[in-house]
Amino acid sequence: MDFVKDWESKWNDALKLWSDYVKLTPAKFLFTASEEKAEGLTTSFAAIRLKDHRVLLSVNQIQHYKLEDFSLEILGHEIGHHVFCPGDLADQAKLIYITNLAMPRLNHLTPMIVNIYEDLFINDHLKRQNNLRMDEVYKRLGKQEDPFWNFYMRTYELLWALPSGTLTEGALSDQIQSDASLVSRMIRNYPNDWTKGMFDFASICFPYFFELNNQTVTNPIHSLLDTLDAGKGMTPPSGITDVEISSDLFPTEGITGSKRSLSPAEYSSICKSMGIDADISEITYRYYKDKALPYLVPFPNLITPGAKEEILEGNDLWDPGSPIDKINWLESTIKSPVIIPGYTTVEDVYGETTSNEIKLNPIDLDLFVDCSGSMPNPQNDLSYLTLAGAIIALSALKTGSSVRVTLWSGVKEFLVTDGFIKNEKEILKVLTGYFGGGTCFPLELLEDEYKEEPKRKRHILVISDDGIDTMFTQNYSRNARSIVKNALEKANGGGSMVLQLYEPNNNSVVNELQKSGWEIYPIKTWTDLIQFSKDFVERNYVRNQILR
Repeated sequence: MDFVKDWESKWNDALKLWSDYVKLTPAKFLFTASEEKAEGLTTSFAAIRLKDHRVLLSVNQIQHYKLEDFSLEILGHEIGHHVFCPGDLADQAKLIYITNLAMPRLNHLTPMIVNIYEDLFINDHLKRQNNLRMDEVYKRLGKQEDPFWNFYMRTYELLWALPSGTLTEGALSDQIQSDASLVSRMIRNYPNDWTKGMFDFASICFPYFFELNNQTVTNPIHSLLDTLDAGKGMTPPSGITDVEISSDLFPTEGITGSKRSLSPAEYSSICKSMGIDADISEITYRYYKDKALPYLVPFPNLITPGAKEEILEGNDLWDPGSPIDKINWLESTIKSPVIIPGYTTVEDVYGETTSNEIKLNPIDLDLFVDCSGSMPNPQNDLSYLTLAGAIIALSALKTGSSVRVTLWSGVKEFLVTDGFIKNEKEILKVLTGYFGGGTCFPLELLEDEYKEEPKRKRHILVISDDGIDTMFTQNYSRNARSIVKNALEKANGGGSMVLQLYEPNNNSVVNELQKSGWEIYPIKTWTDLIQFSKDFVERNYVRNQILR
């Protein structure tokens, strides 16, 4: 194990292969099988961890493959994953998603395909820019007659102008030759934008595992997989709920050529593929927060101007009938050294100006979101009810408002935040829950919350459909109409209902609610909620209408 000290001394040289300014914690060497297991390094001789930007190296496996003399090649390669491809968790997630689309029914192989695709960019850079012996590393791993391995190695032979058979084994089919030629050009065409080539590369790889009934991975590939658990210990990434899919070789209508919006289930699958061990509530929270961010709008404030301020406008003759303390003696003396009351005495004259101090009084939000059986499950499919709720709730938090969220379904079936809070995570975790049961509006929450007028104004917002009529049609022990009317009055900040109604003009309950002071916004489809959420504040709370 004498080589370890030599490798440690080469760490800074390996960093400089990429830039003089790259700084990373030195690689961690693992000396025993138990250490490898603890770090999750079980098949490959090296790996990266994005959480702490660490490189992990197996001393035993490096010796097994006789790679002791390739310190710069291996260290430089692992550093390349951190600073070049993928560089961060978001790019890794995008590559995994694109590969999932290109390899249906083989998604269990996605992390491997992404890994070797990234390796192509890194190895080609190190070979051409730094003249490192990347081909010699693959020679130490050994040749295989496996078609996929030969296709992969032939790609390197073409990239580095190596004679056929340098890294490959046996006669190569025309398909392998053609595929390797396409991929080699792809690597050169997209050296700094690898997401553009990911769909085509994965599509080329797909037949090797599907048509040939080969869904196993050869041993040499196992030893190369150094990004499988790159996201271990990290939180779900942001910025990947919409991914652009490009393809020059396999344009597929409905898949390539435009941005695709991930579903929550797809987002969850990507997280698991990167080794992120997070529960579904955490993953769904991150998903809807990311989806909501582009739509955030200012939530209404009550604008209270400060008291008017006096401003000195000049002097005027002091009248003997005025209080003597109003005399400006300095100005009077300047006017005449002889003081004659009422003739030479002057007093200050003040006007008024509007104060520059403005007090903003945020309106708190009381949000009720229907999650009965007629609503989509936000953990599986994109729920526009959840997204609209997230947009409005996060907008409210931005201006200092507190938010209470109630998720409701059947009788006594509701989930509510711990009062009016400002914790966005707790708010979104309630919003992203699901019941999928019957429909019964939780009148008891309105009754209990609005027995007295709150200290700050509140706006009550309900997102539902025709099931809103359960406000009045349920078998409740006390007068439902009185409870709803009282809540609207005590909230003192207005009330709105955005409803998907099949017959907007023929719903007697909705008509009654509108006449009693509720603002009703009928929509045709749930996607209309996005526009509603953006217009919500502007249409109802224009600032000059709420000056107090």
